Parts: sequence; structure tokens; C-alpha cells
Amino acid sequence: MAEVTEEIEKAIAGQYPIIYLNSVEESRVINLLRKLAEKQVNDLPVITWSCSAGLDAKVEDTDDPIKALQWIIKEGRPGFYIMKDLLDFAGQPQVDRLLRDAYEKFCKHSDLYIFIVSADRKIPHSIRSDIFQINVSLPSQAEILSHLQELQNGNADRKLRNEALKEISLALCGLTLKDATHLMHQINHCEKITTAIVSDLINESKKRLVASGGATCLEYVPVNFSIDQVGGLGRLKEWINIRKNLFTQKAQLSGMPIPRGILIMGISGCGKSMCAKVVANSWKVPLFRLDMNLIFSQMHGSPEAAFHKVTQIVERAAPAVLWIDEIENGLGLLESGNANQSHVFSAFLTWMQEKSPLVFVAATANRIESLPAELIRKGRFDQVFFCDLPDDEERAEILKIHLKANRQNPDDFDIARLTKITKEWNAAEIEQAVNGGRIDASSQNHPFTTKDIAKHIDTIVPLSETMKEQTKRIRDWAWDRATPASKGKGRELSFNEDG
Repeated sequence: MAEVTEEIEKAIAGQYPIIYLNSVEESRVINLLRKLAEKQVNDLPVITWSCSAGLDAKVEDTDDPIKALQWIIKEGRPGFYIMKDLLDFAGQPQVDRLLRDAYEKFCKHSDLYIFIVSADRKIPHSIRSDIFQINVSLPSQAEILSHLQELQNGNADRKLRNEALKEISLALCGLTLKDATHLMHQINHCEKITTAIVSDLINESKKRLVASGGATCLEYVPVNFSIDQVGGLGRLKEWINIRKNLFTQKAQLSGMPIPRGILIMGISGCGKSMCAKVVANSWKVPLFRLDMNLIFSQMHGSPEAAFHKVTQIVERAAPAVLWIDEIENGLGLLESGNANQSHVFSAFLTWMQEKSPLVFVAATANRIESLPAELIRKGRFDQVFFCDLPDDEERAEILKIHLKANRQNPDDFDIARLTKITKEWNAAEIEQAVNGGRIDASSQNHPFTTKDIAKHIDTIVPLSETMKEQTKRIRDWAWDRATPASKGKGRELSFNEDG
């Protein structure tokens, strides 16, 4: 909180008598002001006011803001006056007049200051020039760590190693000290404290943070499968694994390059959306999905304002993965002349350059040719991957994964035959064939076999046949423009060299 302390000290040095501290953390701000009051020449007293209790300086009948301000102006007693709810009454002529009067009376004093503590309240234009405004940043990692250590010192039963507390404090950056307190209580009530449990609790805290932000176009997505449950896409999985330990506050503080994002294009049903979930699961961070259609729906005001609000919320939740599905529908086709779309596109490009390093963007696209070159150039996304139809080896792997998901032993099935008859099928179609075969076997009350899957395969026309021309066009475009997500396809690439 050093920066905020410095800003307040500047305001005091400039003899600004009224200071607005924009923060959701009332208690944290008041504690800071108490410490600052002790540093003043005359060790100034701290007097708080709320609309429910009035002034706590044994002054009766001051729950009304007008009477409270009248008392402060009349008495002129030195001190830090912390007004908790005052901006809820700003705009009333008497309240605004009294604030202007207070400014005129105390601007030449160096021992009486009125601090307004509130969150995201607008100051009326008529008194804006009389108030010094400070946006209070969320607690730093060092501040959170200190707070967690204090909490643990008061808990005689459960003690976490200091290294564990450091890891937790890094993950909690973006949350309030209240959030950190509640999380530590939750951890202390766990029968067994493990990394997985702590990670889940932190992700839940960030889920609540996003939900409380009021942006319904941003959705928390639970991820309950691992990278081993993804068939094929070996090159993409290798890329994700190599960067597993780089997407952390610790890596950022050490000066390591932090992954910025990936753009995954390809044929429908080949696992693009699943890859965004895999990134979040592998890196043990929460996943949030941005619905660009809702951004442009006007439900949250102008699209530009809605997008700005979303980026603010997701940056508070960092480290996190932001998943933008079918990005071309929201940020492509700019030749349509949609002004809102153009403005959001410009805002997105700027944000991608300036965003928090610990917000990783995983975008998917079916028609990448619709995206402007500015979006896909290096520096915004680390890599552009192409998910093609799985080859023989990948289809065999996918079949085994879905058989295991259906609690079957793959060795009991003719994988070679099923691999052959699903040539040019995508992963989603293979999954449907396995699931459909099991349902058929269950409905006919007989053991699930290769024959059931093969029979179901005969009823499905794959997308590669239905959309043959479109599939060919996507493959032709991606051949020398994108990195194949699967190994053994297209141009070879070492991920130690790709930047």
C-alpha cells in the first residue's frame, strides 16, 4: 500500500482538506489512515462517521450528514475525519454547500482533514475541484503475505510453511484482504490441506469475484479433465506443458517471459474449445469465457464500456485464462462497417498489448481468414495453432479415451477396425459414435462391443463429407500459415525457438 500512502501524504502536504479514497476495502483504508494520523506532528486523532452511528467522538445526533459536517466546520477540532457513507448523500444542495464551506475554511490548515471512503461513487461536478481523489489499489503480494502471516499467528492449531503462504499470497493477488481472510479460515477448516484443495478454494474465490462484478458476458467455466484426456494434438499439448511453470507470479517477478495467449483455429469438432480448458487445468488457474455476442447486445451499456468492464474484472482475477470462443464473430469481418465492432476491436488490440501479464488469452476461430492481420501478428498471440482432422494414430488414441470414459477396457475392442472406418472423422464425431454405441447396447440389454460402435458409425455422415468444400478451404489456408497442433503434420517446429 506504499503507493497509496505516498499519494495521501502528497495530498496532506498540499493541504487538501477533503480527500476521496475510492476503495471497496473500508477497514483496510481506515487502518492505513490510523497509522498515518500517528505520523503527523501532533499525533492527530481519528474520528469516523457513518449514517447509522454518526460521529464516534461522543457527539450525539450526528447520523445526519448535514449535522455532522456542520459540527466539524463549527468546532474545527484537529483530526482525521473519516466519512464512510458521505457520497451516498452527495448531490444534495446542503451537503455539497457544506463540503465547499469545509474546503474554504480548512484549506489553509495542516491539522484537519476530511477523508471520504467509498467505492466507485461519482462526485458531483460542483464540488469535484475541491476534492483530491485517490484510487486505492488492491493489496500487493507482500501485503497479502503479511496479512496471512498475522492470521496464522493467531491460529495455534494449523501452521502452514512460510513458502506455502508465499505461494497462496501470490495466487490471491487481485483479491481483497477480506477475501484472503475468508480463504484462510476455509483452509484451516480442511481436514487435510493439499495443493489441490488450496487451488480449488482460490479458484472459487475468483469465481465469486467475477460473479459479483455484474458482467454476465463473463462466465466462470469449471474444468474437470486433464491434458491426458485429450487425444492427439501432441504439439499443442507439448507447448502447454513447457509453459506450465511460467504462468505464475513467481515467474513474473523473476523476469521470465510470460505466455500471452494462443489462437486456435481449425475444423469444427477437433478440440479447439477443449484446448482452452486444458490450458487452465494444466496451469491450475481459473478459466473465464467471454461471450462476445453479449458484449454487442447492449445489455451492459455500450459495447466499448462492457468490454472495458470485463477486462477490469478478469485482470482482478489474474492469474487466469480468458477464453474467447469463435473470436471471428466478434472481432472479424470489419468490412461490414459496424462502428461498435470497430471500436471494440481497437480496444481489444490495445488491451492485448497493455494487459496484465497473468491474463492468458485462449481464442478459438473456425474462419481465421476473417480476422484482420493486426490481431494474429506476433506480440499479441504467442502462437497460432491449426487443429486438423485426426490421423490414424490420433483416432486410435481418441477411441481409447472415450472407451475409458465409458468404463470400458479398450483391449476388448477392435481399435484397428474402428480407426479405419472413422477415417476423416473429427474427435466429436468419434465420441458420439462411442457414446451412441454404448446407449444402443444398453437399450438392447447386451454387452457393449465393437459391433455396436461400428453400427452407430454407419448412421453418421461426418462433417468432412457434409462440408467437404469448406473443410478443404480451411486446410488449404492453414497449410503454411499456422502451426499444426498435431505432431507429424505440416512444417516441423521446435518450441524452444518459436518465441
